[in-house]
Amino acid sequence: MTPAQKLLVAIETCELPHPHFMEHFQPLKQRIENALAGRASRIERIMGPSRVGKSMLINALVREFGETKIDGRRRVPVLVVPVPTPATTLELPKSVVAALGLPVQRNITSGAMGTRMLEQLKLVGTRVIIFEEASHLVEEGSRFPVRAAADWFKALADSPNLNPTLFLFGVPRLKILFDNNEQLRLRASAPRLLLPYDSRVADDMRAFHSCVAAFANLFAEHGFPIALSAAALTYQCYLLSGGLIGIVSRFMQELADRMAAEAPHPLTFADCHEALKGVTATGSPNFPAFESPDTVENAVAPAALHQAFLNVMRDNDLAVPIINNQPETVQ
Repeated sequence: MTPAQKLLVAIETCELPHPHFMEHFQPLKQRIENALAGRASRIERIMGPSRVGKSMLINALVREFGETKIDGRRRVPVLVVPVPTPATTLELPKSVVAALGLPVQRNITSGAMGTRMLEQLKLVGTRVIIFEEASHLVEEGSRFPVRAAADWFKALADSPNLNPTLFLFGVPRLKILFDNNEQLRLRASAPRLLLPYDSRVADDMRAFHSCVAAFANLFAEHGFPIALSAAALTYQCYLLSGGLIGIVSRFMQELADRMAAEAPHPLTFADCHEALKGVTATGSPNFPAFESPDTVENAVAPAALHQAFLNVMRDNDLAVPIINNQPETVQ
């Protein structure tokens, strides 16, 4: 592979164990270990904006507890199930069976499919089921009544001789599923929020900077140093992402991809500006990133950074904490 190709692979496979990630990874890993040890089942709800790192968290957890064979028998202790759209009492168990890699029967009732699902989960020793994009259940236009969907998860968690631990991942709208069913809500652990880094919090900005620097170091190691100061690159990436590491990762992938046919050389402001064409910004449109080469090395006003953070929180209907009397919402 060329240096540019090696760079792209390095960026695409880079997973950063940053503080917000580890804040949830360690306790969720412990939950899985408890479930595998036969302790009481749990229902966990993990919510956050798109590109905040939920998929990375799921992937990391699954790697820790991968599929094995014991005495020739397949064991799947942790199973990831994408929630289908639309979801129904038939499609949900179908999705679980499909996630196990098993054929899904046609012309089968929801009751029979539910029974088959439980039998197969027991056969492979599944103790933890991770439902990805569970917020699909509460999207506008869903044909599955919210309370009925919540009842389905509660019934699964209470299944005799299985009693699995359930992880439900989704965007903040997932809260509606629990708000509409008090039995599920009271059975579940307190909600976990995976949030963007807040520019007003010094520790958050240090963590965000370390992530940007880690990506920049990969570029330099492969012969493509980014010719911006560390501070300027951090602030521009924050304006772009509003504190979402997933957006920074996507930007870095696009930047690396555009170098695919080029020999190693320093990357300029113009290269960064061009890479934006392949990225959906989540920061404030009032303060776009990499807007002008004449200002990129200038200090970015704290208010501009805060507006980027507010835009992400507002778009996801998340409450913004008041810190140092700064405004809570976009004016």
